[in-house]
Amino acid sequence: MTGMTMVVVDGANVVGSRPDGWWRDRAGAAARLRDRLLPLAGTGRPDLPPPVEVVLVLEGAARHVPGVPGVTVVAAPGSGDDAVVA
Repeated sequence: MTGMTMVVVDGANVVGSRPDGWWRDRAGAAARLRDRLLPLAGTGRPDLPPPVEVVLVLEGAARHVPGVPGVTVVAAPGSGDDAVVA
């Protein structure tokens, strides 16, 4: 039986892993990450065939970034870690 794979991304952990100035525009950095995840949702990867459900968890100043078709955004009311666990 083949099912959909879900990939949950903690946006703060991913965005914060590179010192590229993300802290000056947290929402912009989260939107760029969301957009970079779109190909994963559409085509998967060689080791992760489609369909792939992508869920991006955002917190703080980035929590107001909207989802787009292919990437669901969850606005964490507190920490992103807690929202991922929930």
